[in-house]
Amino acid sequence: MSELKIGTIVKLSNGTSAKVKQELGKGGQGVVYLVEVSGKKMALKWYHKHPGEAFHKNLLNNVRAGAPASNFIWPLAVTEEMNGSVGYVMELRPKEYQDMSKFILTHAKFADVHAQLNACLQICTAFQKLHIRGLSYQDMNDGNFFINPKTGDVLICDNDNVAPDKTNMGILGKAGYMAPEVVEGTTMPNRYTDYYSLAVCLFILIYMNRPFEGAWHLACPCDNNPEMARRLFGFESVFIMDPTNTKNRPVPGVHNNVIRRWGVYPSFLGKAFCKTFSSQAIKDPTQRLMDKQWYNILLQIRSMYARCPHCGKETFIDVMGDARCIFCQKTISVPSLKVGRFTIPLVEKQSIYSCMVSDEQDRNIKAAEVVIKGGAAGLKNTSDTPWTAMLPDGSVRVINKGEGMPAKPGLKVRFGQGETGEFI
Repeated sequence: MSELKIGTIVKLSNGTSAKVKQELGKGGQGVVYLVEVSGKKMALKWYHKHPGEAFHKNLLNNVRAGAPASNFIWPLAVTEEMNGSVGYVMELRPKEYQDMSKFILTHAKFADVHAQLNACLQICTAFQKLHIRGLSYQDMNDGNFFINPKTGDVLICDNDNVAPDKTNMGILGKAGYMAPEVVEGTTMPNRYTDYYSLAVCLFILIYMNRPFEGAWHLACPCDNNPEMARRLFGFESVFIMDPTNTKNRPVPGVHNNVIRRWGVYPSFLGKAFCKTFSSQAIKDPTQRLMDKQWYNILLQIRSMYARCPHCGKETFIDVMGDARCIFCQKTISVPSLKVGRFTIPLVEKQSIYSCMVSDEQDRNIKAAEVVIKGGAAGLKNTSDTPWTAMLPDGSVRVINKGEGMPAKPGLKVRFGQGETGEFI
């Protein structure tokens, strides 16, 4: 086993060097050290043994290409070989970021639903950018994500296993997160196995329980039993909320989080998980939801989280299902804007984001705000782009920044050169 002594100086591929200051942690692959590079504190992951030439070459390629998104704590430089091994340097993780596993154990909690959804959206965006490059992550699990509980900002670590799709660096994944075909040994990690692992992580962050660990899992512990683990997480696996197969349902007193939350979030979110974890998608990876599809679903979910017009508390207004406040239990009947693939409830001070009505990539830029006057809803243009309002008689008028229009059924509005929405 190759380890470095405090004070050791290691040369880097970018011409600089790293001085080892202290050990930060140790895992199965290697040791992480605090190092100093050109006066800056950074982290160095040093492998217990040389990972092999193919792995080393892939690591160098990733360094040259740079990170696909700012969320990735990406390898910045690879070390020269020393003591029969190598390593790479990366940025340090800020202290306010918590390991995703702490959220599962409720040792860390999101400040609110906005932070929770922001974390899920950032994860989807980051992996979409990675997949667009033709890469796959291959080892997605709760140990890869660090999340700021206040904001939901996400940092993704352990990126040394990232490789071109259908090229594997020897890491299969973690039990409960690996796709069934990897568990069964019929394929190596790839883009489609990433989609499966992504859905597992999203389910955990939203419902705070693991999607395949219910009554069946409790009755058949898989510790030291590889055959049972294969059945529980391979092609025979059963989603705990499967609408037709009840053998692995959540157990009251054990899986309380998902029991409580399943009916709180809009029903179409649950249907999306039922689809991607269905027996068909378990065996056919092409039927799984992709990162972009999850991103759009989560944008829709975010648009439904608004203040109840009856009690004023934030709730999900499920315009596609039972629009009932989770607090006062009163039915919520409000006008909606149907635009593109989204249906947005219109309640006072609700924001409509540019990414939902145009090709804007930044999901936090606002295009409009809902205003209520005399009990009637209207839409105020908060963007720099003029809109075109289309009236039932065929006439049109321009809505500039700061101006508004009524949200009456039958009226349509075109958001600049973007989507055309209709009030319903």
